[in-house]
Amino acid sequence: MTLRHFKLFASVTLCSILTTSALAQTNIEALAQVQIPLGAGSETSFLNKGTGLFRYDDRNDEPQLAQALIAFKSEIVNSLTLEGVLNHTRDPETFTNVSQLSVRYRPLWSHKYRWQFRAGMFYPQFGFENPGIGWTSPFNYTNSAISSWIGEELRTIGAEAKLTLPGKARKSPHTFSFIGSFYKSNDTAGSILSWRGWALHDKQTLFNQVVPFADYPTLSLPNFIPHQASWVEPFREIDGRWGLYTGIHWDYQRRSQFRYYYYNNRADKNILGRGGQYAWHTLFHNFSWQYLFNRNLRFVAHYMGGNTSMGPYKVNVDFDSWYTLLSYKTGKHRFSGRYEQFRTGDKDRYPQDDNRSNGISVTTSWRYDWQDWLQIGLEYSFTNRFQPNRAQWGWESDLTQHQTLAVVQLRY
Repeated sequence: MTLRHFKLFASVTLCSILTTSALAQTNIEALAQVQIPLGAGSETSFLNKGTGLFRYDDRNDEPQLAQALIAFKSEIVNSLTLEGVLNHTRDPETFTNVSQLSVRYRPLWSHKYRWQFRAGMFYPQFGFENPGIGWTSPFNYTNSAISSWIGEELRTIGAEAKLTLPGKARKSPHTFSFIGSFYKSNDTAGSILSWRGWALHDKQTLFNQVVPFADYPTLSLPNFIPHQASWVEPFREIDGRWGLYTGIHWDYQRRSQFRYYYYNNRADKNILGRGGQYAWHTLFHNFSWQYLFNRNLRFVAHYMGGNTSMGPYKVNVDFDSWYTLLSYKTGKHRFSGRYEQFRTGDKDRYPQDDNRSNGISVTTSWRYDWQDWLQIGLEYSFTNRFQPNRAQWGWESDLTQHQTLAVVQLRY
């Protein structure tokens, strides 16, 4: 699906909302979230062209509109649903566009198995951290490193098929689903992970939006990586090739849920697109698990590991990250804590461009549902990492950051 084709699809589907809303059953949800940085530190955020891993720095000491979105689902006809999310963001610049827009078809062919087909722009179901409105998290306000990167650079712009074998139909406690997808416009995925490394935030890249990173001096070295820009356009189609992912879900008694995915964008890493955007060949394995102890207490674990490369031996980076999360809800209160580790490993032949990094992070949060439409919360995040490419400016490679947020969330 090319950029032109997706814009046409977006125009048609948005018009469909207006023309069919009188006949279709439509559900609309909205969320606005204001975050107040109580302590963000002096390290400049990557969104401000620095090397900080958090969304905020000491330039942001006033209330910030972190999330503003409208999510809709409209049943056009039986089994066919149009759904999408319209987002507004103010960093790194004011921007409004869709983050998801797709059609979903669920035919009723048999009670022994269920099919689902999706086409458009949507998130793969890699993990369990972001089941909220518009792919937000009900646990911590700041996403894990894995979910932060998915929100930045990964989106399915294509089609996905899912076959589910319900355990109930087979008198079994086990339910299995098998997923396959073909997509385009994820050719640049891996670029920000290689230059900046993993990050920690709740920002989602919108369609046709640019994500910046620091102007590393090595990008200006003669005959090294000519024309590479210090930003990424995450949803660019460069080489015309289709990517793919496959997955399997295993659900045991709706208590233990496991997911595995293999992702490969099959990009031609030797092609340079306009605007300094290379195609990156990116592939990874993804494992996630959620266990519900009871209605109030849950445990989530997630691991992702793979490789991304660009150019003829120019950049070759292994990457991996994992986290564990525990969340407890009592009455109107929810308490969540997450510990994670993340790493990138440099495998290319250019020691002057060191893409290694490793770090740990701890995030704790408290949420209080004051009213059905009003939530307040507090969050503290800590990270310590080693990133040697900071030495290009004569800075310390070891960096410790703290971030404290007060949050007000309005929901409709």
